[in-house]
Amino acid sequence: MIKYIKFKPASRLFHLSIVLIVLGLISSIWAELWQLWFISVIIILLISLFDLWRVYNTPAPTIKRNITGSLSLGIVQQVQLIIKNNSQTNLVVDIYDHFPEQVEVNGMPRRLYLDSHEVAELSYQLKPLQRGDLTLLQTECLVLSPLALWRYQHMLPVFNEVRVYPDYAPVIEYALLATENHLSMMGILKHRRRGQGMDFHQLREFREGDSIKQIDWKASSRMRKMIAREYQDERDQQIIIMLDCGHRMLAQDGNLSHFDHSLNAVLLLSYVALRQGDSVGISTFSHEDQRWIKPVKGVANINLLLNGIFDLQPGSAVPDYSSAARDLVLRQRKRSLVLILTNLRDDDYDDLQSAVQLLKKYHKVVIASLQEQAIADRLEQPLVNLQDALTVASTHVYQSKRELLVKQLRNSGINTLDVSPENLPLALTNTYLDLKTSGQM
Repeated sequence: MIKYIKFKPASRLFHLSIVLIVLGLISSIWAELWQLWFISVIIILLISLFDLWRVYNTPAPTIKRNITGSLSLGIVQQVQLIIKNNSQTNLVVDIYDHFPEQVEVNGMPRRLYLDSHEVAELSYQLKPLQRGDLTLLQTECLVLSPLALWRYQHMLPVFNEVRVYPDYAPVIEYALLATENHLSMMGILKHRRRGQGMDFHQLREFREGDSIKQIDWKASSRMRKMIAREYQDERDQQIIIMLDCGHRMLAQDGNLSHFDHSLNAVLLLSYVALRQGDSVGISTFSHEDQRWIKPVKGVANINLLLNGIFDLQPGSAVPDYSSAARDLVLRQRKRSLVLILTNLRDDDYDDLQSAVQLLKKYHKVVIASLQEQAIADRLEQPLVNLQDALTVASTHVYQSKRELLVKQLRNSGINTLDVSPENLPLALTNTYLDLKTSGQM
């Protein structure tokens, strides 16, 4: 069903109008041409009205849009339009698919030449610029009249609703490479230890390099040879990711904000942890729309975590670590590995220290702070004038205070990562694996 329609003159009608104007000026000088001008106006008016009537009675094309139900942030996606000419005549049609502001489109508008009842396909590229729900409501169709004097506009309702998720390509890559021999290809280093895990795995023959503590003397006596216990890393442990949704996470590095980089890291870490047999939960803070996803287990639940945070956007609040820590202690009683993803400032120390000391009573705590590439870029720029020198000097002071904060946190026994956004996913995942294999979780 057509939502609304309207028409506007095409370029050919403008050209004819200019001809009439010129002819009218000439007839004002030579009166004997007045009748010719008047007849020309009547003829063109009748022809244009007849052409308008014909295009008005031409059925609108039907359009169907094919697009996947889920898109990845910043990843180009092909969108297909299927257009059918429902009329008995050939049509020249300009197609423009309407899209929201949070996407970037390449390949619109397009012109099609359709024979009677012909079905044509066209595609264009759509790149989401923001996570969340994306709604495509309508497609604009401009039909050129048979004599090319009018362009008749049809606004056709073509509804599609899709979700824009964080880029999950690293997770897919991990799924393809996540074997014992290929983890290092991604930079994820899994340090294996022999017989020093926390959970009993099996009995086997004693090997060179095994610890004497591993020997099972009763089994050795029965088998009349040295038998060792082999252990594996603990399973069914819990990881809680505390995600800062404050204004600092709006900082942009490359095409993604710090918050989007953090979501990518959360996704990769969650997949790895779920695959290791652990449970993963998520707690957000410094945002009106605070969310709590209870720890879930099993790789199949990665979708539950993803759907719980895919539409989150950082707000304008200042991070409140103490309040977030109190909330988490009330929600999560079982000892867990708590990972705090944030962007630290030098004036955060007191509040952060208080929050961490509270969390450490119940959990193992790791802080991951994102560096800002703009700071490093500013320090590398040449000094041209006094203003540049003052800016670089103040940037050095800021950087020194921030590095001091990270050093203080580490000296107080808090495992603290200070990494660039693009390195966060692997750094966070490797930290988790290191803590797991060392039995510190």
